[in-house]
Amino acid sequence: MVKIGTRVAHGAFSEDKITKTKQVQLMLSMTFRLTLMLLLTVFMSESLCAEESSASQRLQSAQEFHRRATEPTGILVPMYLYPANVHTNAAYNQLIDLKRRYETVPMWVVINPASGPGQAVDQNYVKAIDRLKGAGCVVLGYVATTYGKRASVEVQKEIDLWIKMYPEIQGIFFDEMIYVDNNAAAEYQIKLNDYAHKVGCWPTVANPGTDAPGRYFVNNAAADVIIIHETGSWPQEKRLKGDYFGGYSDFPPFTRAVLMHSISKFDPGKIKMIRKYARWIYVTQAPFRANDPTAANPWNVLSKHMEALCESLSSSKAN
Repeated sequence: MVKIGTRVAHGAFSEDKITKTKQVQLMLSMTFRLTLMLLLTVFMSESLCAEESSASQRLQSAQEFHRRATEPTGILVPMYLYPANVHTNAAYNQLIDLKRRYETVPMWVVINPASGPGQAVDQNYVKAIDRLKGAGCVVLGYVATTYGKRASVEVQKEIDLWIKMYPEIQGIFFDEMIYVDNNAAAEYQIKLNDYAHKVGCWPTVANPGTDAPGRYFVNNAAADVIIIHETGSWPQEKRLKGDYFGGYSDFPPFTRAVLMHSISKFDPGKIKMIRKYARWIYVTQAPFRANDPTAANPWNVLSKHMEALCESLSSSKAN
């Protein structure tokens, strides 16, 4: 009887153990299912948010494209002229007066104290920036990249220095932009442009001094605007089109600028032609001649063509 009782007790204990094991297995199964459902819910939610974010970015991009594509043609002024006697400086006062009188013509003004911001704050430049902005000009600080020879960290530090010394500047002008047609060269400039935007600088303008391959224009990654012509002659229309494989004809005019020096006679017809392919223009009579110290910098005087250029841009349309 004892043995039988023992067997019965042992059997009952085993059945109870099995029942508990099944309960644990069921609970684990339910927990697994709930966890899986939760993970699926989170995944679907994140996917939906990603889709909504992507759609929002597409919308913003389209709206930004429309805004920039319909903006009027503006003037990009390399103002490498020291603002001595800043309140009575003839050149700065003329530029400010022109902006006030031709208020619908956008003006971006590049200042260049010392091939960059220099080492000490100059109060004449502080006041010049304030006065230019007060008239409605957008002010950019000059930075040289030496065609990619300067370390990107060094260029970034100079951008930081601009912001520290002259916090009222708005954009950055990258001079001597590298324009080699390969990924490494383009990534160098893209990194600099990303950094400028990251620290709050807009617009960015880059100047290779010649044509730049199409890769530099994709998504405005290398700069908001790239100068495609900087010479002492009017550009040919065929060249401005950039209509060739690797060219920039697939990218809108607001991504390009044209600078001309040594132009003695202003030609409104040429300006109309240029406007079809570039949204930022400057033309000056000041000469540039290689190896001639008397004509080494055509950007250190304000163009005598400024009034005519403002008049042309405010009253005419591209053909």
